[in-house]
Amino acid sequence: MINKTVLVVDDDPNVGLLISAVLKKFNYTVVTLYSGEEVLRFLDNDKPDLILMDLRMPGLDGYALCKRIRDNPATHGLPIIVLSGVSEVDAKINTIELGADDFITKPFDVRELRARINRILKRKSADVSLNPLTYLPGSPAIEEDVLKRMAAETPFAFAYIDADNFKAYNDVYGYAKGDEIIKHIAAVISDAARTHAGKDYFIGHVGGDDFVLVTRPELIEAAGNEIAKEFDRTIPDFYNNEDRQRGYIVTVDRKNKNRRFPLVSLTIAVIIPKALRHYGKLVETAAELKRYAKELPDRKNSICIKDRRL
Repeated sequence: MINKTVLVVDDDPNVGLLISAVLKKFNYTVVTLYSGEEVLRFLDNDKPDLILMDLRMPGLDGYALCKRIRDNPATHGLPIIVLSGVSEVDAKINTIELGADDFITKPFDVRELRARINRILKRKSADVSLNPLTYLPGSPAIEEDVLKRMAAETPFAFAYIDADNFKAYNDVYGYAKGDEIIKHIAAVISDAARTHAGKDYFIGHVGGDDFVLVTRPELIEAAGNEIAKEFDRTIPDFYNNEDRQRGYIVTVDRKNKNRRFPLVSLTIAVIIPKALRHYGKLVETAAELKRYAKELPDRKNSICIKDRRL
């Protein structure tokens, strides 16, 4: 069963009704909006699997909306199909150059529309560079972003973010609930980066409960502290009342002995390289700092720790 969300953006309500009627027959969830401004507000909190947008809209038109979506690190990977009555070659070229994945001219055949949507979504699912749970770029894209910054000699900070006590949570609450925490971590990082780092940041999902945030050195402390603070504020919501009130869960450890595990927290290890120009060494140093932070005595909450020695 297809369980994908398509965002339809067109100032003509009839277009949204038609597309919604067609796609819902094939188990798509359809959200209909009527202006570019509405879309930007929607994307602050929700991420559809694909966006269908018109070009000619009052206020923020399709060209400007496409550029805004692609310029925002939190939304730049969303598939976009332009669906427009503008059939000129220049319009098609301009939208593709702005980052649209496809262009369909009105009036359109609904079978063709569905086929193109399916093709793009399958391609997205097959993209090994995206984590299938969070849709964030994986290790190859993280390395590519860091190497570009190194080659340009652009100062940057590299934050390795890892969840503490996550295995114990999975053991007690199950992997489905654990996946909800993983998606929550991604959302907390994205919100903090958007607030404190503007557009100059990159978020990657290494895998499991490991994430990376790359941004400018002067922005990383505020972003890291916000991630730690917001995660600690919200993580109790993922526990039942009993575990939430006592502040820990009980399960067996790796030695098969019952042990108390505190609520899940985050370790944020920040490296601000100066002379370092080797990606592997950067990751190794961040991992060492992360292990050091995890072993600090009497730790109960999330922590953001920096190392400026490189």
